[in-house]
Amino acid sequence: PNEQQPSPEAPPLKRFTYPLVAGLAAVAVGVVACTGKKATGIPIPTAAIERRDIVVDASATGAVEPINVVEVKSKASGQITQMPVETGTLVKPGDLIVQLDTRDVKNQYDQALADVRAAEAKLQVSEAQKKRSDDLFEGRIITAQEHETAALDYANSQAAVVRARTNLDLAQQRLEDATVRAPISGTVIEKTVSLGQVITSGTSSLGGGTTLIKMADLNQVQVRALVTEADIGTISPGMAATVTVDAYPDRPFRGSVQKIEPQAVVQQSVTMFPVLITISNVEGLLKPGMNGEVSVLIDRRENVLAVPNDAIRNMREAATAATALGLNADSVQAQVRAQMAAMGGGFGGGNRGGGNGAPGGAGAAPAGGSAPNVSRGEVVLASAD
Repeated sequence: PNEQQPSPEAPPLKRFTYPLVAGLAAVAVGVVACTGKKATGIPIPTAAIERRDIVVDASATGAVEPINVVEVKSKASGQITQMPVETGTLVKPGDLIVQLDTRDVKNQYDQALADVRAAEAKLQVSEAQKKRSDDLFEGRIITAQEHETAALDYANSQAAVVRARTNLDLAQQRLEDATVRAPISGTVIEKTVSLGQVITSGTSSLGGGTTLIKMADLNQVQVRALVTEADIGTISPGMAATVTVDAYPDRPFRGSVQKIEPQAVVQQSVTMFPVLITISNVEGLLKPGMNGEVSVLIDRRENVLAVPNDAIRNMREAATAATALGLNADSVQAQVRAQMAAMGGGFGGGNRGGGNGAPGGAGAAPAGGSAPNVSRGEVVLASAD
């Protein structure tokens, strides 16, 4: 039912859209009376039209997953000598993840440091020789060739110092790379290596290197739900959503739709679209991999006239409902069409409402007033008030 609030200019009205037919059971009773058949043993439930809160939502199933998973690798190769973290360990930026054997890189660093000191000493000697050569060349004691040789030796000494310092910086980086620290704050969700294992570098190896751990910030997680093609058109980013997992069936987790992925997923000939729902997980109750039921709030109306969904049938369902009641399907459909025509609506079109010349009844104007504004396909009932 499409319940709408009454217009402030017109008397309060109850509106329902057809060809949906409310109360098909009542029509069936009329058919029984007309045909002379006696329907016994088939209880017909009834319900009063009353004001309720109506919620329209889209349901789907999904799994909890981290928003951003970081694979930690080492820039250096070697054997693991320390690994203080385990799966589930909460780490902060800079915390030690893996310590590799540093003997080789430490020796390289010491050698590079010695080369720097030797190059700096050689530069000092070359600088002193160049100054003496300049003075002797001005006094015309040495030849121009000897002066040029001293100047060239000084330039080579300067270049040697630059190369030695560069090699020292690279050796220091290799020494630091042997210590792997956490790049972000998060939780270790997967550990793929163990103490004593020899790993390969993530920068120099063709295979991409060895993955040490996988970590993610679980303070905020997302649920990837597969929504059917029929419901995806009613969902948009920013809508409120509720997720219920099996571990906490009585505690719904509230979030919002973050993204609708454009690529469809086909499962068992059903087209569905992944919808990502972001949920705050400060308490750490949601774990990656948990399955949950997702409900996305499409619309909500409070304190509106409502009838049960079971009371709504369309013409295609009329035959099935009639068969279930033991009645003739054609007779029931004919009675429904006749009733709708008597209410000013018919299924074949025509004018609606008393303002267009239709007979009084559902579409007629109330006494002492003008005809209500009724759109095509709506039935107006007098207010119970």
